[in-house]
Parts: sequence; structure tokens; C-alpha cells
Amino acid sequence: MEKLNKFICGIVTFFPDEKVIAKVNKYSDIFDEVLIFDNTPQKMSIFEKFNQHGNVHVFANGKNEGLSIAYNYFIKSAEKMNGDFLCTMDQDSEFPRGNIKSMMDYINTHNLNNIAIVGPKVVYDTKSKVDPQSNVIIDRKYLISSGSFLNLFLLRKKQLTFDPHYFIDRVDVDFCQTCIKNGCRIVEYLGAVLYQTLGIPTKYVVKGNHSYKRHYYMFRNRFYYNKKFSNNTIQKVSLNIIQSLKQCLRIVFLEDQRVKKINQLFLAVYDYRHNIMGPGRY
Repeated sequence: MEKLNKFICGIVTFFPDEKVIAKVNKYSDIFDEVLIFDNTPQKMSIFEKFNQHGNVHVFANGKNEGLSIAYNYFIKSAEKMNGDFLCTMDQDSEFPRGNIKSMMDYINTHNLNNIAIVGPKVVYDTKSKVDPQSNVIIDRKYLISSGSFLNLFLLRKKQLTFDPHYFIDRVDVDFCQTCIKNGCRIVEYLGAVLYQTLGIPTKYVVKGNHSYKRHYYMFRNRFYYNKKFSNNTIQKVSLNIIQSLKQCLRIVFLEDQRVKKINQLFLAVYDYRHNIMGPGRY
């Protein structure tokens, strides 16, 4: 039996342009409410260009507060709006209207009482179009935050929130792991596709260059995550060494600004050991 849930979309923006505004206007036609958390460290007048639907709500304080704080703001705001499911979105993602509708239809017609997150199939090659496969779900250990629908009832019941120690990177990995640790399922819905960019593509890989700032968070947050979820010290140390080594090798062979990016490892180690989390200093 179909249940009409209230769907709310939360979009994190950073120096949004006309393309982002067009996406927000599209989402306002599909979702019951649209929340925007702007991380631009200055006042943006472009938000005045939204259509007049009245269901777009902007929070902007001229600061970059990262992703975890933004997502927790979305959860609290969506609960106050009596929302049932929150879809978190990245401003760079392409989520076609038909795919969003397919996600909503699946949620409305299935029992998701023990499912904390439902996410679409993610395609990182934005130049190619992929047709949805089938209306089935597959259990996953991790889904990216963009395009994922969060079950607000289950999050409230289990008191699940995003860890504010993360600024960017591993935000969604940590949250998924926390959900699983609390007995919830994370599922990928194959009947919808989202197109995502990850770094700047290079001649070697589609998932290309990350900025040196992003590498800082990748190094530092790895240490925090592994301490939080590892079963013992040996596992934690082993993961830190192996994963950091792989990251360094990737930088050396596939990316530019190699010295600057490798140096982020030393800053990350220092900051982690001194419990300096949140925004980085690079």
C-alpha cells in the first residue's frame, strides 16, 4: 500500500552559480521543501534568483562550517517540518528528475522501517548516460551522501547524527558505519542513477586530482576514523600505514603538486595528535 511520505531536500552550496540555482529550482518542483546551507565565506546575492515557490529555505551566515554541521542542520530542520525522508545533495551532482521520482516511488511503496539510508547508483563518468537497471535494492556498507535519502524516523529513534569532528571527507563513510553499528541497513536502489564528479579528471583516471586541501582532510580524518572503528590497536595502526601509503603512491604517480600534497600528511599527523579537528589549517 502506497504511503505518501514528506520528502525534503538539503543542498550544501559553496560559491553557487547560475547552474546551481537552476538545480535548486528543479528540486523545489519535486520535493516538498528544499533546505540550503551555504558554506560560502561571504554574502551571496545570487540566492535572490530563486523562483517564488516559497518552499526554498536558505541558511547563510558567511562562514564555511563544513559538511557535518550542514547535514545535522538539515536533519533538525527537516524534523521540525515533519519530514519523513531527507535527501542530501551536493551542488555538483546531476540527479535527473525521473530518477528522483523513481526513488520516491520506491520509498512510498516499500517498508523501510529498518533502513536508515537509501541511495541511487552513482556514476562518476558524467559524459556517459546510464539507464537504471531494476527496481531492487542491494545492501551496502557505504553510500555517498549526495542523492541519499535518510529515514528521519529511524535517525530520530536511534539518535543518529553526523560526527561534527569531520569538516569534509569521510563524513558519509562515518555516518554509514555508525548506522550499521546501530543495527540499521544501508541500501543502494538500482532503479535510479546519480552522476557525480570526484576531483578533476586526469589522463590517467576519471576520479582525478584532489586539491592539496582535500588531501589534508583525507590523511587526518583517516586517523580519526580508524581509531573510532578499529577493533584493536594493531588493526588501527596497520590501516593507517597501508591506506596512507596508497594515498601517497596515488599522489606520486597520478596527480600534480606532489610535494605540496605529500606535505599535508605531516600537518595532518600533527593536528590529529593534538586533537585539532574541524576546519584545517593546511
